[in-house]
Amino acid sequence: MLEVVNRRLELLKLEGLGLSQVEIVKQLSQKRACSERIIYNDFECRQTWQPLLQGAINPNDVLLKVINRYEAIYRQASRRVFSSTNELAQLAALNIMLKANTLMFQTAALPKLITRLKALEDKTKSGIAFTITITKKPQRILSYLFKK
Repeated sequence: MLEVVNRRLELLKLEGLGLSQVEIVKQLSQKRACSERIIYNDFECRQTWQPLLQGAINPNDVLLKVINRYEAIYRQASRRVFSSTNELAQLAALNIMLKANTLMFQTAALPKLITRLKALEDKTKSGIAFTITITKKPQRILSYLFKK
């Protein structure tokens, strides 16, 4: 069982590094001395084992993991800003810090956004109408839309 877990963890690692499915199958089947069909089967049934393996059963846990990863990227980049003497490396690190910060904020705001979207969806399903004010003078829009 431990061999299966290790193989699947390595599959996820190689996929995260950007290798194609064919490359992963070839590499893992050689390294783990198993058939390529076993690795392809891991890909085919991953929706059952990947959430368990990565602890992604609870959506809030997933969000916390993602935020933690962005924070780790931010910390590494900030170390590079202060430790590098190369000006281009410092600019690249600052750019990474900015992107990580933006992604952290977006990820943190995601649950609230999803909740609001679900509430709007429920309102439309129940037949409750809602309006969005685009302009202060809706009469102009209505007269333009219904002009003969």
